[in-house]
Amino acid sequence: MRQSIQFREPPPDVLSAPRRAGHSRKAETTRPHDDSPLHFLGEFVREPLKVGAILPSSKALSRVVVESCHIHSHDTVVELGPGTGAFTGLILKRLNVRGRLLAVELNPTHADILRRRYPRCEVIQDSAEHLTRHLNGELADCIVSGLAWGTMSPRLQNQILRAILRSLKPGGQFVAFAYVHAAWLPTSRRFRQRLERHFKQVETTPIVWRNLPPAFVFRCLRA
Repeated sequence: MRQSIQFREPPPDVLSAPRRAGHSRKAETTRPHDDSPLHFLGEFVREPLKVGAILPSSKALSRVVVESCHIHSHDTVVELGPGTGAFTGLILKRLNVRGRLLAVELNPTHADILRRRYPRCEVIQDSAEHLTRHLNGELADCIVSGLAWGTMSPRLQNQILRAILRSLKPGGQFVAFAYVHAAWLPTSRRFRQRLERHFKQVETTPIVWRNLPPAFVFRCLRA
């Protein structure tokens, strides 16, 4: 029987884990324009159907998304549509050298930023619907989505969800966020229905108001 559970937003310091010894601060720096609003807005204007957001996710939303993932240090994690890496650094802090993070990003500019900023992350420039071909037969413990599900066509939603289901281990987690203002859209309602149909448990967080626009997070468990 499916469950729909609400859990509280974690405190801001939940994910403030100490930096691992020997981890280079330089490796996680970025050029000043990489995360600027003008950069993100420019990419959105240039390719509005491929870049789903005008601004990168806030630190508050990033914390809630990653805290919703029960990631262990040796897990295989996939990030779909990571953009410029709002979640990526937090995920890497939870993985040690035995863990694997595969990021699938369609936008070539964002893919280049991720490679430069997070050398420990495997960055693939491709559409999320082709995820299975990049895992090399491995199944993921957790898949994190930064994709704009509310603006997708039903066909693309189906293709990407099918790839996610084929790529998750039994009991694996799928975590995604949705914007509050778009929750009433037919595509957003359809996405929620698809989640409840294909996952044994679907949880939602309270609204994260410290994001533009405000958003909430889905955490789904695979049967």
